[in-house]
Amino acid sequence: MKTVNYYFVRHGQTLFNRYRHLQGWSDSPLTEKGVHDAQQAGDFLADVDFAHAYCSDTTRAIKTARFINQRNHHPLPEKTIEPIAAFREQFFGYFEGANSVETEFKLYQQHSTIEPTLNAMTALHGIKAAIDVWKNVDPFHDAESYTEITTRLQQGLDYTFDQANDGDNVLIVSHGTLIRILTSMFNPEIDVSHSPRNGSVTKLKLRDQDGMVEYFGRVWKSSGRV
Repeated sequence: MKTVNYYFVRHGQTLFNRYRHLQGWSDSPLTEKGVHDAQQAGDFLADVDFAHAYCSDTTRAIKTARFINQRNHHPLPEKTIEPIAAFREQFFGYFEGANSVETEFKLYQQHSTIEPTLNAMTALHGIKAAIDVWKNVDPFHDAESYTEITTRLQQGLDYTFDQANDGDNVLIVSHGTLIRILTSMFNPEIDVSHSPRNGSVTKLKLRDQDGMVEYFGRVWKSSGRV
């Protein structure tokens, strides 16, 4: 039996994050705060000796991974950080780039009795139902369903697990909704009704087909880990 420690990091803040635009497969640069987010994640993980490093194939994830690696006490050669499409964010289809507040209000106002947001929908009905709304409402039905996302995510986990040896530590820089989905796959009792912050760390311990999320969305503060 093989055990691999995964450290999933949400990329640093981007312009689209700051402007509150939906950013799935679309991309935008890291802000100054986003660079700081990445560096703080690097400080959080500075003592972790990574055997492998991966990231989604978006520029924001690639740059975040590089900043994290630069702060590590055992940095990997930068060229070995491997971008993988399986770790991309949820694809919002027709809604890519739209204002997230306005769009979520339109999508969820008929589904949530608290407030029409992704977070409220997740709290009431679970992350799967919240994700599938996008697929159902997209006029082109190009937005990803929960099953489509979990299928590619599992493919990414299978690939990286096969590359690892027993006891390896693996860095993966990914995205907020994907990390919420990952957490719900292995530990559905963990509350994922709020997205992990930019630069936060989620740890998954994977043993063959069995996995456990040890913590979700931890961040680094000047006083230490939180």
